[in-house]
Amino acid sequence: MNPETAYVRDPWLDRWLPLLREATNHAAHPVLELGCDTGIDTAWLLRQGFAVTATDIAIESLRRGRQVAPTAHHVQHDLRTPLPFANGTFGSVVASLCLHYFAWEATLAAAAEIRRCTAPGGLLLCRLNSTHDVNHGAAGHEEIEPNYYRVNGYYSECKRFFDCAAVETLFARGWQFLNLEERTNHRYEQPKVAWEAVLRATGQSPAATAISPGTRTGSPAATRPPQ
Repeated sequence: MNPETAYVRDPWLDRWLPLLREATNHAAHPVLELGCDTGIDTAWLLRQGFAVTATDIAIESLRRGRQVAPTAHHVQHDLRTPLPFANGTFGSVVASLCLHYFAWEATLAAAAEIRRCTAPGGLLLCRLNSTHDVNHGAAGHEEIEPNYYRVNGYYSECKRFFDCAAVETLFARGWQFLNLEERTNHRYEQPKVAWEAVLRATGQSPAATAISPGTRTGSPAATRPPQ
């Protein structure tokens, strides 16, 4: 991957703006952006009128993010650790291509933390590497866990790739799927295939529970996304 493409905005969020407004206004809470990188989506969210808290593990990314989105609240955070926010703080959460770098147990724990920090009725917009993403590491590498490879990539040494069942499993507790689809992105030098999931937080935040990836717990009730 050419790192320079990280500084060109991918308009994947645009079609979900009405849902973002509905969820965030209904909950009267800010948006949490995980893995904000250099702040391109952060700045877009601010332009739409949202209050934004943006997190990333990399200090340099946060520095750039503060330059392009100075009114956002920036927090350095490692997604393998608990989120430093109170229960139900956020009306919406954006997690674009940042939840697929970890061992399965850590990934489950991160998903549980996202749910804990999302208000009931809140929204999660998430993208995850697909097992069909062969141009970006889904084949030809040392396998550490099922579909989790040592790729020595730009952002991380390891990457996880999800099939549909693994995405369903990851968000099986405390979420209702509004949409789940596999999409090809041509932003990079080679096409990238990723899952795009839109979920609604339901009921009480569940405790993290160990579930094997790919263990089906029911299919999402998906609807067609707005165009």
